[in-house]
Amino acid sequence: MDDITVLVFGPLRERVGVAEVHVDGSTVQEVWDELVRRHPAAAVDAGSVRAARNLGYCEWDTAVRSGDTVAFIPPVAGGSADQSPVRVWITNAPIDIASVIDSSGTSHDGAVATFIGRVRDHSDGVSVHRMDYEAYAEMAESEMRRIGEELFERGGISTITIVHRTGSLLIGDASVVVVVAAPHRDTAFPACQQALELIKSTVPVWKREHRTDGARWVDARHGATGEAVP
Repeated sequence: MDDITVLVFGPLRERVGVAEVHVDGSTVQEVWDELVRRHPAAAVDAGSVRAARNLGYCEWDTAVRSGDTVAFIPPVAGGSADQSPVRVWITNAPIDIASVIDSSGTSHDGAVATFIGRVRDHSDGVSVHRMDYEAYAEMAESEMRRIGEELFERGGISTITIVHRTGSLLIGDASVVVVVAAPHRDTAFPACQQALELIKSTVPVWKREHRTDGARWVDARHGATGEAVP
């Protein structure tokens, strides 16, 4: 019985041809092998794919059982707001940057460090006219929360907010906002930068550039994942 739900994203999904399949297996590796058997094009990504089981990254020899969800995640590009010190969410609506900043920190905080990532109009010297962002939303929020909690637990900051947008964005649109409030700037600035670097390396969000020479998926760590498709 095919009792394991397999999710694939971004460029890997395009190669497989579907976003979800159901297979059988006793380990993550066996699940991957079955996916490749059914969809040989997936093997192209074998060296760069990371695996996740039930919303958390895992090793390839991790055991799986009936009802589990296994996600295979190619290199990544990056809940509702509440009053907790760590707030994260994925949204497909424009980010209300002013509201995010205004709701961060307390009267005790003399520093609010903010990073706003925007869609730019060029990439490698080629004009870009829009960017598509795709996320494994549940896991992306889980990873963003882990990042925020890790930085908060180090001490020195009062609140951290991370918001990432998905969908089709135009030039100048904000794709990610990180806001860190702290009593002093010497802890606010480093935490904001560290959060961004961790987001770019582990949060399962992918971006696809629409350029004058075609569209291509982009790996934030290594550049384009393939040739532009007209």
